[in-house]
Amino acid sequence: MTVDYMLLNEQMEALAQAEGWYVSLFANASALLWETLTDINWAGFYTVEGPDLVLGPFHGKVACIRIPREKGVCGAALRENRTMLVPDVHAFPGHIACDSASRSELVIPLRDRRGKPAAVLDIDSPILNRFSDADREGLETFARIIEKAMKGLSPMEKTVYLAGGCFWGCQKYFDLMDGVIETEVGYANGETENPTYEQVKHGAGHAETVRVVYDPARLPLRELLERYFQVIDPTAVNHQGEDFGVQYRTGIYYADPADASTVADALRDLSRRYDKPLAVENQPLQNFYSAEEYHQKYLEKHPDGYCHIHFD
Repeated sequence: MTVDYMLLNEQMEALAQAEGWYVSLFANASALLWETLTDINWAGFYTVEGPDLVLGPFHGKVACIRIPREKGVCGAALRENRTMLVPDVHAFPGHIACDSASRSELVIPLRDRRGKPAAVLDIDSPILNRFSDADREGLETFARIIEKAMKGLSPMEKTVYLAGGCFWGCQKYFDLMDGVIETEVGYANGETENPTYEQVKHGAGHAETVRVVYDPARLPLRELLERYFQVIDPTAVNHQGEDFGVQYRTGIYYADPADASTVADALRDLSRRYDKPLAVENQPLQNFYSAEEYHQKYLEKHPDGYCHIHFD
């Protein structure tokens, strides 16, 4: 049966305009594909979460929950940022057989509004060589409609404020994480209103801090905190690396009271790994003032600038 991709994509355009959250968008998109395409046994999405692709909305049999990004057809599509049309999945190196009945597969990568890998559209068939070039072209248009809608949606966003020493390196570190939507460096939980960098250096009491806006569906707070712990010395008092002073203290400052228990649990588990007491502050956010423009994305502007975090 020949698929009318013009009609299918018109229907997807209409659905995309009606949705307000990407999970709903993916759910209706997978349902539409399931109703329209013949000879398929799975249609749905995997979303990027750290080093893995995690199962999202789909139609079909029970599927693998997590797929390492370096494996399978889905991982290859994401890494190479191109559609993977595979006539015989059993001949594909590293294929992951979530459903042993699947014989051919088509996977299209999707990117978020910042251009970062966000998800893949995955369609499986129990028939060898099921997907043609016409299918690939029609479904790539389908995927671009979804991608365009994703970029216009407000993702589920949360914010946490993390102090980890010099904020230049911390900002770059968080910017490299999948699931981080945006970052801003500034001064948190001090006594002076709207301080300058010079005032912070000379005792205004603030901590150099990164405001991290993230998507908890892709990067849960607990995982974000674990990755934060990897680049700080949590027992150091008022210093990190070669930087000394109260402004270089470590701290987790939460804006949402519902996050307090997650922060407390993470710090309690972290403390069990050390013989010395932790010096990481655990406080609700009292204030945050944006740092001067020259501090924002400093290591993007000055790639050879000082950083206490190593990115090798």
